[in-house]
Amino acid sequence: MPGITIQAEGLTRKFGRRAVFQPVTFRAVPGEILAITGPNGAGKSTLLKLIAGVLSPSKGSCVWSRTTTKLQDEERDVARGFAAPYLELYDELTAVEHLILIANLSGKELSKESALEMLAMFGLQPEVARSDRRLRAYSSGMRQRVKLAIALINQPEVILFDEPTSNLDHMGAVLVFENLKQLSSEGRTIIIATNDENERALATQVVEVEPIQ
Repeated sequence: MPGITIQAEGLTRKFGRRAVFQPVTFRAVPGEILAITGPNGAGKSTLLKLIAGVLSPSKGSCVWSRTTTKLQDEERDVARGFAAPYLELYDELTAVEHLILIANLSGKELSKESALEMLAMFGLQPEVARSDRRLRAYSSGMRQRVKLAIALINQPEVILFDEPTSNLDHMGAVLVFENLKQLSSEGRTIIIATNDENERALATQVVEVEPIQ
């Protein structure tokens, strides 16, 4: 896996006439964990969406490249995995059904056993994952585990997590930390938006988001 480098230059976003934060510039390379930090409301989640290509920048650029080749939007979308506490789930599905559905929508096949392995990575108990319990009955921590697993369905080269240990207990957070370290050691580029000191401590590079007063 050659890995993907992300180069942001003067990246910012306006809502109306007002920019959310000062322009951001950074370079994230394969095997790196980059943390986006800043005060509450500074625009960390907005910046993460800009990097992911979910939002378009008002100014600046964010280029994804593999070696010297720039990725097109479609290639970027396939190469990324994204998870955030605010993402919606299909409450009428089980966790396994949800992962298989997302895989199918991406044009991939995912076996039940593979789905169970992904859920186990983030500590969803086997008896729960194998049951017919619908997501509507899941706690916030259990739902977060499902969202993190969904982000890895396509074996992404770039992983973007917004507050990855949100709603998780201590053991759940430890599993996330271990998985992030493992994934980065495999040459994946990881970017997290966080104000959590333990999450920030994982980072090899920190980008401070400065809000515009």
